Amino acid sequence: MTKALRTGVIGCGAIAQIMHIPYLIEHEKFELISVCDAYEPVLNEVADRYHITKRYTDMNEMLQNDDLDAVVICHSGTHYDSAMAALAADKHIFVEKPLAFNVREVEEIAAEVAKSKRTFQLGYHKLYDPAFAYTKEHIAKMQDKGYARITVLHPANELGFSPFRLRRGNGVIEEGHADIGTWESQRKMQLEAFAGGRHAALVDEALGDRKDNDDLRLAYGIMRTSLIHQIYTMFGLFGEPKRVLSTDIWREGFSIHSVIEYTEDFHVTLNWQFLMTLKDYREEYAVFGNHDRVIFQLPSPYFRNFPSPVTIQGSDDELSWEKKVTVSHAEAFENELLAFYNNIMKGTKPISSIDDAVKHAHFTQQMIDAVHS
Repeated sequence: MTKALRTGVIGCGAIAQIMHIPYLIEHEKFELISVCDAYEPVLNEVADRYHITKRYTDMNEMLQNDDLDAVVICHSGTHYDSAMAALAADKHIFVEKPLAFNVREVEEIAAEVAKSKRTFQLGYHKLYDPAFAYTKEHIAKMQDKGYARITVLHPANELGFSPFRLRRGNGVIEEGHADIGTWESQRKMQLEAFAGGRHAALVDEALGDRKDNDDLRLAYGIMRTSLIHQIYTMFGLFGEPKRVLSTDIWREGFSIHSVIEYTEDFHVTLNWQFLMTLKDYREEYAVFGNHDRVIFQLPSPYFRNFPSPVTIQGSDDELSWEKKVTVSHAEAFENELLAFYNNIMKGTKPISSIDDAVKHAHFTQQMIDAVHS
């Protein structure tokens, strides 16, 4: 009989309600015994919905529970404090991005992970998409990669929530159409969320003498909270790059374009664009060589069980051919939680480990440092 992992969730917002809690409830490998959220109305409505009796507004109080084996950390903002508290409480940890907001914070967490015997896994869900492994395998078979283009066209995040019923507390349930506001209100909201409040000093630390540039503040916040998905996927597909050659920021920080060198003969462009009103999320990893091409496309991360199609192009003499593959309808968010369970039970290192998070934090710093003033 499968041993259930007694699990708690810290943060009851959108990603917890859409992905993590439903899968933890569904699988016999987990027993969701407690939830925590600083906002009590949301906490109680989510706990009531899933019949969870142990509920906390203070994560430290929840972590003192000896019956708790593991925690899934998915609240908004930096996860530095919650990750460090869970490590101190000797729990297995699954933590969503952003792990932390600058290199120093990530390295401090890594130092504590090194002392722990518990599993510490990053929520890099795209690595657990079955099409990712298929894509990586075919990229490795390419005869001569010359160029790769990573592109994200990102509408307002609220548009991705529309298929779901999200409990916001005090009886408010969001579903269907969402009012995303104006460009100005989106920028103000994201600037505050990603580079203001408790994050302000952390962003100051990363930007140094350019900390008063709001366009850079917003772009850096986007790098740590959204573009981090493309950074870890790029590392997963191609390995660690040699250096960032350049980064351009425009449209008040909502457009980001970096040129990245792997070798003299293989460069990658990383392109992230906020296109707020068009409800059509696009994400593509396109790898081009003289003889063949591999194109990997991902749907909105909030749409469950949507496939990530892969296109392979090649030739036989002068005849060109193309194959389009649907690898699987398995959900990446579900796969990563099952991998978390298996890593704990087998004592194996996650494919999304703290070592990777440290590399990604340094790479993000390189990207923002490469912006020409």
